[in-house]
Amino acid sequence: MQEENVIYVILKRIRDRKEQLKIVIANGIHNWDIYNKSVGEYKAYNIMEQEIQDLQERENDGDTKT
Repeated sequence: MQEENVIYVILKRIRDRKEQLKIVIANGIHNWDIYNKSVGEYKAYNIMEQEIQDLQERENDGDTKT
């Protein structure tokens, strides 16, 4: 599998899970601990998605140094 395909699959799974979490959070969670965990997980997926996109951009620009 090519790198682009792998990255696409990972991003698709992240976005699918974020959508699921968004629906769960929007429907309401009656347990504060579960709510905090869900919101934290959603934020983590946002960070992962952004890091992957930034990595792709840096690689496309020829700058792989961090």
